[in-house]
Amino acid sequence: MSVLKINRNAPEPLYYQLKQILLKQINQGQLKPGDAIMTEMELCEKFQVSRITVRAAIQEMVQEGYLERRQGVGTFVARPKLRRGINNLRSFSEEVTASGRKPGSKLLELRFESAVGQIAEALHIEEGMKIWVVERLRTVDEEPVAYSTSHLNLPPGVFLYPEELEKEVSLWALLTQKGMIIKETEDTVQAIAANSRQAKMLNIHQGDPILLVEGITFDQEGSPIEYSYQYNRADRFKYSVRATTRQYKLKD
Repeated sequence: MSVLKINRNAPEPLYYQLKQILLKQINQGQLKPGDAIMTEMELCEKFQVSRITVRAAIQEMVQEGYLERRQGVGTFVARPKLRRGINNLRSFSEEVTASGRKPGSKLLELRFESAVGQIAEALHIEEGMKIWVVERLRTVDEEPVAYSTSHLNLPPGVFLYPEELEKEVSLWALLTQKGMIIKETEDTVQAIAANSRQAKMLNIHQGDPILLVEGITFDQEGSPIEYSYQYNRADRFKYSVRATTRQYKLKD
C-alpha cells in the first residue's frame, strides 16, 4: 500500500489533497461505512497541516455525503448513497438489488378513487375517471428511505389487492405480471424541504432536504399508465443522467 502524503509543492490546495487522501482510503476499503475517522487534532499531527485545513476538507466531504458528523461523538464514514439513473427503465427494487442491498416495501394505503386536476391531466384521462392509488414506504436494508404515491390508470378488469402489494416489493413487476408492458418513463427531480408527515415517515427532521421525483410511466402504445411522486431522503440517494451528443457532418 502506497504511503499517502501531503505534497506542499503541488498546485492543489492542502485541504483538497487531504480530502483526496481520505477519499482514497474510503474507496480502497481502508475506511468503511460506520468507521470513525481520526480526530481533527490527529489529522493535523499526522499530515502536518492546520486545523483550518482539516476542517475545510472534512466539511466538504460532509456536504458531499462521504462523511457524517455525530454530535458529541465524532466524524464517521457515511453509508454510500443509492445511485439511481434518470434515463433507464430499472425500478427502485431493481436498482437497490443491483447495488447489493435489500429492497423493501410497506403498503400504507390502497384505494380506488376519482382522478382530478394534475393527476387526470398527467394520465391523459377525464376528471372523474376511477384510478388506483398506491401509497408505500420504500426501504433499503429495512431502513426507510422513500415515501411514494402511485396513481394508476389500469385497463378494465385489472384489479389490485393489498395481499399482492404486500408480497411483491416491485409495483412494476406486479403490473408486468398483470399484462402491462412498461416501455418508457419521464421523470423530473427537484429538491424540497420535508414537511412534518414526510419527515415522520422517513425518520428525519422537518425541514431536512429531500428529493421529489415525479414520474410518468408509459405502456407500449405510448399511453400513460402511472403518475407517481416519490419523496427520497437526500442523504441516501444521488441521481445520474447520461446524455449523448448529436453527430455533425462537416461540409466541404
